[in-house]
Amino acid sequence: MKLKRALGRAAVLVALILPGAPALTDPGLIFEQVRLIDPASGAVSAPVDVVVRHGAIQEPHSAPEDALRVPAEGHYLMPGLAEMHAHVPPMRTGQQLEDVLVLYLAHGITTIRGMLGEAGHLVVRQRLASGELIGPRLITSGPSFNARSVASPEAAADLVRAQAEAGYDLLKLHPGLWPEAFRAISEAGEALGIDYSGHVSVAVGLDHVLDSRQGSIDHLDGYGQKLVPENHPLHGTDPGLFAVNLVAGMDADRIPDLARRTAAAGIANVPTQSLLENWATGDIDALMARPAMRWISESTRRQWLESFERIRSQIPEGSGERFISIRRELIRALQEAGSVILLGADAPQILNVPGDAIHHELEIYVAAGLSPAEALASGTTAVARYLGQADRHGCLAPGCVADLILLRANPLDNIRNSREIEGVMRAGRWFDRATLDGLLHAIEQRAAATP
Repeated sequence: MKLKRALGRAAVLVALILPGAPALTDPGLIFEQVRLIDPASGAVSAPVDVVVRHGAIQEPHSAPEDALRVPAEGHYLMPGLAEMHAHVPPMRTGQQLEDVLVLYLAHGITTIRGMLGEAGHLVVRQRLASGELIGPRLITSGPSFNARSVASPEAAADLVRAQAEAGYDLLKLHPGLWPEAFRAISEAGEALGIDYSGHVSVAVGLDHVLDSRQGSIDHLDGYGQKLVPENHPLHGTDPGLFAVNLVAGMDADRIPDLARRTAAAGIANVPTQSLLENWATGDIDALMARPAMRWISESTRRQWLESFERIRSQIPEGSGERFISIRRELIRALQEAGSVILLGADAPQILNVPGDAIHHELEIYVAAGLSPAEALASGTTAVARYLGQADRHGCLAPGCVADLILLRANPLDNIRNSREIEGVMRAGRWFDRATLDGLLHAIEQRAAATP
């Protein structure tokens, strides 16, 4: 009860600093006697006081007398999570875009990497950074590089330069590229110091990507083709959706070598495994009945159901379970080989509710063989290393950006405890449970009212 009263005071503070409200002098906030979770080591600290002011964690002795105090004994503080394959709705969707951003934040996601951007998302990025919009920090790509947007290697290089000059954070690769176009993108991207990440086009292939400096491979794309031996009848045939057509020819004994090559190349992977498990083996009735679906409009749910039925019909009979088993084995091998795994669920793609899907993704990583600490690291400390931003991700030390999650239970004991969110802090701005519930209730009402 003491905690709830203190969090209620925090809700008042948050309400006062919502967009349009007058600015206040930052009095600071103290999480009192909270245990800190370090995903890198899997350690939990003794109870300590954590001081936050001016958007960053401060030295414990720096707290002003009028700081807001949040009694947090018996609770756990961990770094905010990153969703490294997220989607931000188009600007034309208006309120839907804002609701998706809130769904991410309410589930403890304080950074998203938008993997299909547009010019308006550069404005969204700034509005999120200033606090005008409620949501996570946005890292955004521009429109994707694909068979339609790239007509020649020269056009590909021109598009790289245009997107870099526009201010996008990375280049998104979609299917349909060929080796010469991929080489032009990689050379221009490297010259300008801009990341290029995403799919592995069939014509390009995994070998070319592993020889490049591509930042991340998303969806474990390209690995399925390499698992089929050259003398197998399925080698070189139409792989289908993420190589599901090739399951019968995949040799799992090839996985360790591919994992070692990936680690040596220094290329990260964003598995988005939850998305594919929904498609390949998910129980559609259970998926549609999840509590998180209350934030999704009836029209979107109907579209998702139609898409699910179409995709499921394209999966060869009896292949789904082995497809998922091989992908889980690949995730475990990549981790064991020292390759970088980055947390990502591809929300809000089919059946993946923004925010909720990331916790499903964490559970799958643990089921695949990662420890809870390793799973949490994929969305915290691994992101810090990948982006070269140790003060923004996975950090609970003085001087670090205060992107934090307050939990009622320890996720190192059970990864499902990552859902036990008491509050979220984004760059020092505190959203307690009551505030988050209010925001989520409003989204639920809008979803229910959508024709």
